[in-house]
Amino acid sequence: MLVEFRVKNFRSFRDEQVLSLVASSDATLEDNCVNQDKLRLLKAVGIYGPNASGKSNLIKAIDLMRDIVLKSANYEPGKKLPVQPFLLDDESSKEPSSFEVTFYHEDTRFQYGFSATKERIQEEWLLAYPKGRTRDNAQTWFHRSINKETFIWKFGSFLKGERESLKDKTRDNALFLSVSAQWNNKQLTTVYNWFTDKLRIIPAKDKVLYFRPVTAELLYSAEKSENIKKIFYEFVISTLHHADLGIHGVNVEKVKIDKNKIKFIEEIPNEIQEKLLKHLEKTPPLKVEMFHLNPHTNTDVSFLLEEESDGTQRFFQLLGPWLEAVSKGYTVFIDELEASLHPLLTRELIKFIQDPANNKTGAQLVFATHDVTLLDPELFRRDQIWFTEKERGGDTKLYSMSDYKERKPRKGEAMQKGYLAGRYGAIPILEAFSIPHG
Repeated sequence: MLVEFRVKNFRSFRDEQVLSLVASSDATLEDNCVNQDKLRLLKAVGIYGPNASGKSNLIKAIDLMRDIVLKSANYEPGKKLPVQPFLLDDESSKEPSSFEVTFYHEDTRFQYGFSATKERIQEEWLLAYPKGRTRDNAQTWFHRSINKETFIWKFGSFLKGERESLKDKTRDNALFLSVSAQWNNKQLTTVYNWFTDKLRIIPAKDKVLYFRPVTAELLYSAEKSENIKKIFYEFVISTLHHADLGIHGVNVEKVKIDKNKIKFIEEIPNEIQEKLLKHLEKTPPLKVEMFHLNPHTNTDVSFLLEEESDGTQRFFQLLGPWLEAVSKGYTVFIDELEASLHPLLTRELIKFIQDPANNKTGAQLVFATHDVTLLDPELFRRDQIWFTEKERGGDTKLYSMSDYKERKPRKGEAMQKGYLAGRYGAIPILEAFSIPHG
């Protein structure tokens, strides 16, 4: 489970900002929290703010961190790291970007982070907190930092296995964690696996093809397994039905690929073409059909998924990740959760994650949104509502409703009304629109 995420000097984040999923002492809506070791962690957090205030940048930050963790061991020498420092002051533009996550995995709390410029990793660290340990007596597994052109390495006695050879294999643009996992260091692979197995990023609607068609894949698997079918197929069908989308059945099948009919543009090298064809043979695309009832003939009419409305497509695409999250204990970051969805559907998706009857694995949801109908004290605690706001210098400030000191919200107050009235900031400052006259 995610405890907190820190980011500094990345895109609109100049100063360090912290997203914490540690619950406050507030005793309301206890079902929205889960106990982990000595902490109470939130199951869901919503991030509000005007356009261009930094909501998406926060999700891009943890997505980039994950990407570098998973891929940097295979970077070619000299490959630029994809960091993007804050550019609106000269000093920050020359400084490294920094990322850090604190999370629980396999009953141990870890604190892992790194800082980097486009040219190299500048610093990397990993601390562990086995049960009973506090911040004051953490286990330092490793720490590396740059001193002029040389890395200074420190290893704790708690990190077992080969070190020196892995250190030598770690290039300037690679993370030691990534290299160690690639070479099967057991302890560090456990940490690496949190990024691969537990952290999921779902982008905004216009980048929907970025993530794999989880719902369709699970439905296809359900046809082969009675157990999966019972759990998932029925869940999807009943959810689509109760969402009042007019759908009472779904069919998923593989698309037959005729290699002879596939034409590539000349610019694609032959070896790439061969790899793509092999991939299509191994994992052919899936065709999704949805069945609607013709009220006049009382017969089924099938529609391809892409023929359905944007909202139906979006809702269908989210059902798989939602069920995967609660069944496997994922931490899911999603941008523009409400895109193309009716507010009541968005609300039901959140309630599903927060319901202890559904979520028994510690799944978490962090989402960016403009949907003010979700600002409801019956749905969210104050510590679950976060805001992004642009400062005068163009940098993003991230803060929680429960941390708002100037006009602290009262329990049970109308959150939506207070937000739109500017009580908590993080709203656009608008002037009346007008057509200029020459």
